[in-house]
Amino acid sequence: MTRKEILSGLWESLFLVLTLVGIALVSPFILIVGLFGFIIVIGARIWSRLSLEDLVYERDLPDHSVFVGDEFDMEIRITNAKPLPIPWLRIADMVPVGLEVLNARMGRSNSRAALELRESINLAWYERVRMHYRVRALRRGFHQLGPAVLDSGDLFGMFPRHGQTAPPRDGVLVYPRTVELPDFEMPSGRPIGDNRATVALWDDPNRPRGLREYVPGDPIKTIDWKVTARLRQVLVRTFDPSVTQYAVVVMDVSTTDYLFTGYSPRLLERAIVGAGSIVSRSMELGHRVGLVTNGVALRSGTRMVIPPSASPTQLGAIMEALAMIRPVAPERIDRLLEREASWAVPYGSTVVIISAVMNPDLLEVAERLAISGHPVRAIYVGRDKVPEGTARVPVEDMGTRFDLPMPKSPEPTVGDSFVDDDFGEDFEEQIKLERGEASFERWRM
Repeated sequence: MTRKEILSGLWESLFLVLTLVGIALVSPFILIVGLFGFIIVIGARIWSRLSLEDLVYERDLPDHSVFVGDEFDMEIRITNAKPLPIPWLRIADMVPVGLEVLNARMGRSNSRAALELRESINLAWYERVRMHYRVRALRRGFHQLGPAVLDSGDLFGMFPRHGQTAPPRDGVLVYPRTVELPDFEMPSGRPIGDNRATVALWDDPNRPRGLREYVPGDPIKTIDWKVTARLRQVLVRTFDPSVTQYAVVVMDVSTTDYLFTGYSPRLLERAIVGAGSIVSRSMELGHRVGLVTNGVALRSGTRMVIPPSASPTQLGAIMEALAMIRPVAPERIDRLLEREASWAVPYGSTVVIISAVMNPDLLEVAERLAISGHPVRAIYVGRDKVPEGTARVPVEDMGTRFDLPMPKSPEPTVGDSFVDDDFGEDFEEQIKLERGEASFERWRM
């Protein structure tokens, strides 16, 4: 129990005793001082009790995902929805180390995985304050902000009140970084767009071939009515058959031969950056891309095995899976790939395997996929000597190409305490020091 908390419980007793002494000594001065002091203390206690009532704390974050290194705007809104002003309010909002607030003073917190965004403000009755911040994404993942702890009290600071807000913990999804791969080609007959099929499974209306005479059984919609009317002969349009190209990126989360030996954060990020870069490049080449990874997601509901699709949300789903990967591999990638290949790897699709280990079992599965008709590329991102591939699956070393610098965690810029416990005339100056460079907006409701 602090000194201030002990004194706050003695104020009523002190002025009550002073009032009784004034009555006993028949001293109007002592009586007035004691009586007015007692009334002020009771009012201050009521003020302190109501200070955090009807106080709304909100965060406004981007509703879209960002990439590592991107900057975005964050707005914090505090609304005092009552006729009682708040003379002072201290804010401590938890910000994970994966995000860096650029224009705010940050302090240490009880968690090693977060810092505290600290502000000191005051609010009039029915007033709302907006605070604008610039935030940089340092690490991939789903970063949750909060909870925010608010401290307030009466005008004199005799009865400080500590409270914790309970708004939803807002989060930001940060995608991993990618690198440009202009020279990366997929091992297929035609790396851009669709291939002509050797067997006419269906006709592609985007590939017109010519005209021919109508044969009973031809679809009516294929008749070229303009040419038929001009030549007075029924002719139908013909098309080249085609099949869509598919690509599946297989990413191994393991960075060591055995799980009990730990993991390498740098090698894991190499593999994730490589997977994201190859997915982006494959989509640029016109492939329908899928993902197979043996990682465990940070958030439930995130799929880690995604078959190829033409959905416009496919890239976002794959990048979300890569952003959510934790350094835990509950299953070996070769076993997962062998089990899921029947539905996650369409027939004839190109397979790109990325691993920092590239063990013989994985290469054996890759060899079987190549024998069954899948073009396969094996990308090694480890530190050791490049493993020997197989007859159909050579191993390529691309570790340094995906080796991006690891971001450093932000450092606190203020001490562990807000301001001095004693509120004096320099309180406004202390508030300015705590605000840093954040932008404030105020208006009455």
